[in-house]
Amino acid sequence: MLNQRPLLPLLPVSPILLPWRGHQIAHYCDGSGEPLLLLHSINAAASAYEMYEPFVRLRSDFETHALDLLGYGNSDRPARRYNAEDYISNLGTVLTHIGKPTTLVASSLGAAYAVAAADRWPELVRRLVLICPVGISQLADPPGAFGEAFYRVLRGPVGKPFFALLTTRIGTRFFLWQQGYARLSSVTDEVVDNYYRTSHQPGAPYAPYCFLSGLLNCQIGEAFRRLTQPILLVWGRKAMTTPVSKAGEFQARNSRARLAVMEGVSMLVQAEAPDEFTRLVRGFVAEG
Repeated sequence: MLNQRPLLPLLPVSPILLPWRGHQIAHYCDGSGEPLLLLHSINAAASAYEMYEPFVRLRSDFETHALDLLGYGNSDRPARRYNAEDYISNLGTVLTHIGKPTTLVASSLGAAYAVAAADRWPELVRRLVLICPVGISQLADPPGAFGEAFYRVLRGPVGKPFFALLTTRIGTRFFLWQQGYARLSSVTDEVVDNYYRTSHQPGAPYAPYCFLSGLLNCQIGEAFRRLTQPILLVWGRKAMTTPVSKAGEFQARNSRARLAVMEGVSMLVQAEAPDEFTRLVRGFVAEG
């Protein structure tokens, strides 16, 4: 069923809804210049809101795009079994819609999908900025028997109560503080409210069920090795779930990957230190 819900105010512009295999995915665009596409990470409350700060800063210099992957934000949230290929294909749909070589800026597991898309459609991806990426030793392996069993449990009677407990305001604030931000003061009521709202839309649990079960994992070791585009890895020094020590796995596979470590921030570097982050992006793009 096509998206009939009122749109969430995730970014300062309304999305257009692009068709994808009988569903709709939300695509945002503002500004002019060289195209740049922002892609959120994957969690229980993911959406393009994660990229709000770079979106509002970069649109003065770039044709700045963002999207909500299927199952998140303002995109459709069908009750289906999601997988990494869905999200790589979502990216391909938006890149084709943009129609020009684009800089991809993507976070965590979203960064793994960005690498796969850049490997598959190199003519559409000019360069990559990867924020605390995974897909080599983390969130890379298929789910296995345990993951499949856990998915079946989540799709049963216990799934929705479990998801409701996970996405309370208290749970959301705790998750953001523990995994996204280094400073509790950064987790404002406004931030919590935006994450909370997107996790309480009809169909919200279905994609997170797949994430928690490992069905969205994406192995990119060989794809990353093949990339010929310029690559900037951006890591928060205080990231715990995906620590900066993991950067070596990426640099060992591709000598084009340059590392920038941002002090005093965790995984959501683009939200916690947006001015420094956007300076890095502008400088990287200016290098050609």
